[in-house]
Amino acid sequence: MATPTLANSPNPHQLFAEIVRPFAPSSYPKPQPEFLVFATGKAEYHWRIVALVPCRIISRHKSLSLALRKCARLNEQGGEGAKK
Repeated sequence: MATPTLANSPNPHQLFAEIVRPFAPSSYPKPQPEFLVFATGKAEYHWRIVALVPCRIISRHKSLSLALRKCARLNEQGGEGAKK
């Protein structure tokens, strides 16, 4: 009695069993920030946080580091903080 080999296998998918590659992890695009920091050009408050969708100023800041921290926090919340 003959035993099946890969060449005459009754299961044609067995031919490719060794070649199967795992799927690459799907790359999801990073969500775009809803808030950005811009320079104001003013003497007192140098930085402003702007909501992009309604295009409105959320807050003004003297310190860039504080403006960036608040902007990052707003983007992590998904804009919930600005919908009041």
